Amino acid sequence: MNYESLFIPIGIIVGTLSGFYGIGGGIVLMPILLLSGFSPSIAVPTSLMFTFGTSLSGALAHTRMRNVNWKIAVMIGLVGALLAQASNRIVLHISGSYDWLLNVWLILLLSYFAWSLYNKRNNEEKPPLIKNPYLASAIIGSIIGFLCALLGIGGGFITVPLLMSWLGFDTRKAIGTSLAAIIIISMGGVTGYSTQVELNYLLGFFLIIGAFIGSPFGAKMTVYYQTIEMTQRLSILYLFVIASIAVDLLAILTWPILEWVSLLILVTFLGAMLLDFYRHYSAYKVRDM
Repeated sequence: MNYESLFIPIGIIVGTLSGFYGIGGGIVLMPILLLSGFSPSIAVPTSLMFTFGTSLSGALAHTRMRNVNWKIAVMIGLVGALLAQASNRIVLHISGSYDWLLNVWLILLLSYFAWSLYNKRNNEEKPPLIKNPYLASAIIGSIIGFLCALLGIGGGFITVPLLMSWLGFDTRKAIGTSLAAIIIISMGGVTGYSTQVELNYLLGFFLIIGAFIGSPFGAKMTVYYQTIEMTQRLSILYLFVIASIAVDLLAILTWPILEWVSLLILVTFLGAMLLDFYRHYSAYKVRDM
């Protein structure tokens, strides 16, 4: 049995979070791949392959629930795919020498958006900041596309709060539209890398199998949560990932053994969210009886 097949369960679990949160899943998968011994130049495109699978599967599920604005998603995706071609060259340049810079980038970005989501919880009716939806979409696509190939993520953790604050989307529509945009962006990122490095397509394939199992389940779980509950849990996700990346950065600078503490933080969050899913599903069924 190929060792790559062992990543199917990881694909299922991360895919479930992807469908629920509207993220590609790279923000969780990247630390796992790096701790598994893959270099950033291999982990990033592999993460993007997985992100393509989670976003495609999740977007299809959210489309059936009428949670996707495809016009906005395509605008963000096309602009993002173009910018992704520039940032993948940066990763190939710094890989192995300045890997810690990626951790710093993620901590700063996640801190800002965790704060943004906290404010959104308290200002649910706040009007959109940018009146022209296509201008806002182009700007979001530019930001996401650059960070996509740079960090090995689809950019959903940025797209969702920006759609909520800049365009006034509710949480469910922001999640569905984010996943649809990530389909195009992640495809552009993978294409850019495929011409420069040798990709592990088998690993990506097995991760995508898991994504197609987990992502639709995560999308369906949004039915069992109120909007404010989903927003709260998205901000909690960011806080856990910030803690994980901060510990990983400390591991790079001091004790490598701390990398496993970083992974433990993510695993703890994954377990807590699966338990939270079970509780909400059970409570929903009890109310329907």
